[in-house]
Amino acid sequence: MRIGTMIRSTIFLALVALLGLTGCAPVTVSSTPPGARVYYKDSDELIGTTPVRINLVANTKEVVVRKDGYFSKTVVLSPIDPESMKVELRRREKVLLLSKPEGAELYVEGVGRVGQTPYVLDYGKPYRTFEVRAPGYAAQLFTIPEDPEGNVVIDLDRGDTVTIVSTPKNAEIFASDGSRVGTTPLAVPASAKSVYELRKEGYYPRQFTVDEGTHSPLMVEMEREPIIIVLSDPEGAEVVHRGVVLGKTPFRQMVKEDTELELRADRFYPSTITLLPDSPRQVSVALKPKPFVTVRSNPGNASLYRSGGVELIGKTPVEILVEKDTALEMQLDGFATRPFMLSPQSSREVTVTMERASDREKTVVIDSEPSGALVYRPGGAELIGKTPLQQQVRGERTFELHLDGFKTKIVTVAPDSADNVVFALAKDESARNVTVSDPLLNTPSSF
Repeated sequence: MRIGTMIRSTIFLALVALLGLTGCAPVTVSSTPPGARVYYKDSDELIGTTPVRINLVANTKEVVVRKDGYFSKTVVLSPIDPESMKVELRRREKVLLLSKPEGAELYVEGVGRVGQTPYVLDYGKPYRTFEVRAPGYAAQLFTIPEDPEGNVVIDLDRGDTVTIVSTPKNAEIFASDGSRVGTTPLAVPASAKSVYELRKEGYYPRQFTVDEGTHSPLMVEMEREPIIIVLSDPEGAEVVHRGVVLGKTPFRQMVKEDTELELRADRFYPSTITLLPDSPRQVSVALKPKPFVTVRSNPGNASLYRSGGVELIGKTPVEILVEKDTALEMQLDGFATRPFMLSPQSSREVTVTMERASDREKTVVIDSEPSGALVYRPGGAELIGKTPLQQQVRGERTFELHLDGFKTKIVTVAPDSADNVVFALAKDESARNVTVSDPLLNTPSSF
């Protein structure tokens, strides 16, 4: 036996002997702050106010020290303890109200819902009594004591129902016989074992069981079906998979593996997307519009040609797809031919103003240095002849000069040009290198 134990036993026996002679062992209980009330545990019997002298018999006693505005404190007094005990009380302004189960809602008569657990109660507020509610549990009135020893826990009694909640919300609940019970969140009986099934569009059905031991609320999570909705701007685009048209947007597709789709719409460029099983629930695709330009003329009803006047596009107003820089020209009897250029960045509507041609045609001789160059319309689409070459000019006209060993030259003549115009050709110094001319470089205007 240890020496300390022997000493403690000896003291205890001595106290017992003393108690046998005196009948009690006095203990003085004091507190900080003083003036606290002392009660026997689980009793409303007031022993006294600190400091207070308490006589003990051979057994221990539990007492509660209370003071307004402070947390109460339970202490154990024993005959073998010192003759005095000091209790430090902690000031109380707020207390944390907890519940089993957590998240119970708190209501106050005349006030309504004030919150849910865990709830910090401010003792400066006038109310102390709450109605505590939780799904699947019986509602309970509870009054917060004026002198709690710490956090207050409310243990609610289970009701005879279990509240079913689901992810996602508002799922339909069906009984085992297939009858519809309701929509989550919903309380169902828990007095006997029952099997239910959750159903919601876009999710796999989910079965679950409820019995007397089921905790309330019961959260049931549903697994989403891999159905993805494809949206497009503009709406109504065709959805194509491996050359087969599946439908139009908005389009629902079950995606169990990576799936490539193409979206097509008139006057828009097609767009290809890849759907994955974990793609977002909705996939939106903005199709890029094709750069259509409406060309108008002033005056109207002019003929629109590609540059060189070979390919007639139509009469103004006319719409044309401009996917790259494009040289064009406008022709109208009595007006000078008007060359111009469009690009994908041009305005969606372009108006070309034409100027009246001179009443007198002029003959211009086009020559080159050296002579003998082939004369083409711009772009090399049509061979006109060789230099020197006579041309009737009523408006501005553009030509290409080609000669082996020399760089292609783009030239422009007009009614105000000299009668004989000689264009010097530059030698092509690059060996066996073909220089491709761009007829757009010499066009007088663009839009």
